[in-house]
Amino acid sequence: MTTLIVFFLCYTILLISILGIGMRLQARKERKYEIGSKINCSEITLIVPFRNEEKRISGFLNSIQNSKKLPNKILFVNDHSDDNGPNLIHEILQGIKFEILNLPVGSEGKKQAIRYAIREVNSKYVLTMDADVVFAPTYFEEIEKLAHADMYLLPAVMISKQPFHYFFEIDLLLINALNTGINGLIRPIIASGANLLFNREAFQKFDQIDRHAHIPSGDDIYLLRDFREANCDVRLVAKSNLQVQTETPQTFKEFLHQRVRWIAKTGNVKDNLSTSLAILQLILLMVFWIAEIKLLLDHKFLLASVIFGCKTSIDMLLFFPFFKEFKRLKSWVIIPIYQLIFPFYNLILLGIMPFFTPLWKGRKSTINVR
Repeated sequence: MTTLIVFFLCYTILLISILGIGMRLQARKERKYEIGSKINCSEITLIVPFRNEEKRISGFLNSIQNSKKLPNKILFVNDHSDDNGPNLIHEILQGIKFEILNLPVGSEGKKQAIRYAIREVNSKYVLTMDADVVFAPTYFEEIEKLAHADMYLLPAVMISKQPFHYFFEIDLLLINALNTGINGLIRPIIASGANLLFNREAFQKFDQIDRHAHIPSGDDIYLLRDFREANCDVRLVAKSNLQVQTETPQTFKEFLHQRVRWIAKTGNVKDNLSTSLAILQLILLMVFWIAEIKLLLDHKFLLASVIFGCKTSIDMLLFFPFFKEFKRLKSWVIIPIYQLIFPFYNLILLGIMPFFTPLWKGRKSTINVR
């Protein structure tokens, strides 16, 4: 019982610090982001790498069509697609100024696509998005409410279309909520290239692509590291009016490929803050489940249920504001079920990582997950 008391004390203090105090400090930071000279859409070039997105790009193209404002320039970068995606762009975006660049032979992947396109850019800012996201018609109007900075980490949210897929979006929501609170307290630990705005000159000065060029995905988190190490002005915004949405993986296999890539590149970045928090989470999780299993083995089922209910209630209470902001309450409701399957889900990931080569855009990832 003493172990459980210590666990709840540490766990509650940690979550209140991140999701209570951290979120309040984050809200204060975001109010300051609107003070000063504002970004103008005429200063932004939107870069959209794509590869074989024929079945997923129409939502993004419709978002462009429906936007009340558009950036100065839109550059699509074709990463050797062999489907009808490029023709679809031309068909849907009639009357809108854009350009499609084709990656040369010998160059592939999102990182190379972004850098290839930046050679054609002379605007002050670059905004990167994925070709399968959607956003509100007022998105670019909201961008113009932000003051100048070196980098803005903007929200990217996964949306499920089937009830079971809520389990595929919930962990990203939890991670983004924690990242928001940690940024309020200290600094961000993750970023999403699906919705990332940065100063072009700062990028050209501080980008260290040579450190991670062999890894096809993850440009976002590495670029965040480069900007952070250069003491750039990096700001995170956690407002739903600046979010982009993308669909969850459609199968459990796709989900595993995605999560293994994320875990591997996060470890490869070697962020001490991120690693320390992950270790702390692992320790707390192990203490909790060892105590729960012991209670079950001692046939103390009621006490085990009460303790599980208390932990879940703490989680639901403190994560609620973030889920509400992004209108994902259907996912919030299943947090208790997610808590039950979370240990097994992590065991599966840990079990397959030494033998698993994740795919990214139909290509094998070269991230070392072993």
